Amino acid sequence: MNSIHKRRYHVTVIVIVITIAVVGTWWKLVEFGSATRGEALAEALQAVIEKKDTDESLVASAILTNYQEIRSNAARWSGVYWGSTFIAAALSALAGLILKLESILRNEAIKKDVAAAFALAAAILITISTSGDFQRKWQSNRTAAAELERLGYDFLEKSGENPRTYFSSVGNILKTRHLSILGTINQAQTSSEISDQKQ
Repeated sequence: MNSIHKRRYHVTVIVIVITIAVVGTWWKLVEFGSATRGEALAEALQAVIEKKDTDESLVASAILTNYQEIRSNAARWSGVYWGSTFIAAALSALAGLILKLESILRNEAIKKDVAAAFALAAAILITISTSGDFQRKWQSNRTAAAELERLGYDFLEKSGENPRTYFSSVGNILKTRHLSILGTINQAQTSSEISDQKQ
């Protein structure tokens, strides 16, 4: 293996290690964060769910199932969004670093090619993250999870009084979440306000 190939190998190894470290660290933080949220609500609602074949257990199950699903979605979209952002930032920094370092790559052509490849990869990641609206999807799920959590505690506070009325609130939260993910929440609110004014 000649010196040029050795240098390329070292650069590749460094990039792979940094990428794995950034993604792995972030993913573990996301998993830890999602695992530690909502446990108190889950335990409280579980006691109601165990009262089989009642309206209260049906509503508690609907709230908890939707809450857990949405929390998981929020954690996934958060991981994708922040993972893309951090990796893009690391690649951008590496692109600049490679151009300045003299000891790793001495061949100017290879140095420029590697730096350009890193900069291109960073730009593609940012473009995908932005055009895919990962941040909006993450935030929409986080907001919906918070609203379901509040609804769950409201349900528990009122001891499941008139339980079936909570289905409407769950449905509204899920609808708002979907509209927010699609980016049409403001249009839907405007249409609703217009129809209210006509009435």
